[in-house]
Amino acid sequence: MTTTAPTTVLPARAAGPLPIALAATFTTVVEGLSLAEFLPAPVAFLVGAAWGVGIALLARRLSRTAMLAARLEDGLVVLGTIAMALFAFGGFAGLLVLNGAMDSSSLTGETLVAMFMPSIPVAIAANVPTELLVVPGLLVLGWRTGIRRTLILAASALYLLHRVWTYLVFASGRLDFAAAEHSTTPLTAAERAQHLEQLHLDDPRWILNLVIFGLFLGAAHFPRSTRRP
Repeated sequence: MTTTAPTTVLPARAAGPLPIALAATFTTVVEGLSLAEFLPAPVAFLVGAAWGVGIALLARRLSRTAMLAARLEDGLVVLGTIAMALFAFGGFAGLLVLNGAMDSSSLTGETLVAMFMPSIPVAIAANVPTELLVVPGLLVLGWRTGIRRTLILAASALYLLHRVWTYLVFASGRLDFAAAEHSTTPLTAAERAQHLEQLHLDDPRWILNLVIFGLFLGAAHFPRSTRRP
């Protein structure tokens, strides 16, 4: 008669300074660029750093409880997967719709902005938890040797690139477009060219989103539990 060894859920190895530093660096850059629209740059980056350190230390403390840490880590991986699926597939679909609308001779600025506006709350709803919780939390909770950590690190690095790229290249033009007044008459050729530039309808970030989605999805298939005799 044989017996099966019980499955033991192991907490992440106690996070040292490196994962905490990575989490703080991530939030410093991403939240600093985001908050710089509303706060002086030094204050914005300081707030981002403080948030990253706080989340990292909290995650480190929670990682001491094996079952709780396992559930939190798996939950953050799932949340990251869902968010990036929304970005990748939803973003690509949105670009197809807007590019198709630009071919219409009767398209007005008012109609175009009405088509674009729903993308803003969707992006915020997906970005906020990913920036504030998913990436910094996983950098600490998932800090153990193995394939899952490699996938988390790769996804985090690419997501950092994605957010920096967004804030430096795409955000201002699209927000300016959303805030401006738009006519109810069909767009002229000059207006179409201007809106194409503001909306970046050749935006290739959906490909990067798809890669990050694949990394999170891969991480979801590598559980943090292991067997011990």
